[in-house]
Amino acid sequence: MGFCSANSSQAAVERLTRECANIIPPPPPSPPPPPSSQESSEQEDNLWGLLDSHVGTQRVSNATASAIAEVQRYLKDPHLPRSEDPLKYWERHHLVFPHVSQIAMRYLCTPASSVPCVTVFSKAGEVVSSRRNRLKPSTVEHILFLNKNLERKTSTK
Repeated sequence: MGFCSANSSQAAVERLTRECANIIPPPPPSPPPPPSSQESSEQEDNLWGLLDSHVGTQRVSNATASAIAEVQRYLKDPHLPRSEDPLKYWERHHLVFPHVSQIAMRYLCTPASSVPCVTVFSKAGEVVSSRRNRLKPSTVEHILFLNKNLERKTSTK
């Protein structure tokens, strides 16, 4: 419902699935155990055993399939109430949706406004003046870092 059309919604789900599939590492290849001579003779006699051995060795986990399954499970999960903190939700559900939570944290860490950037830019203008124009960039960074962090400590007292 947050999207204006079903096409936009579907495109968002597809993009989330692609991003999730890119995060999932490929499974390590595991060779099937060699059958013993007794097992092979029993499997030849038992058609179902032979079929099970072939099906069992052909199971391959696919990153895209795993991503689709995880995204679908996430979409079926109940919606988060507006009063709840999304960061706390992902802290509780990071084991249930491990790859989707990584993507969520990537986007939830983006500041909602440009105020912090403007503040730092303004402070940089105060630090680098006509009298202090030969400061190295690393020195300016250190001064701004100390200024911002010292400001926070004194404002919390």
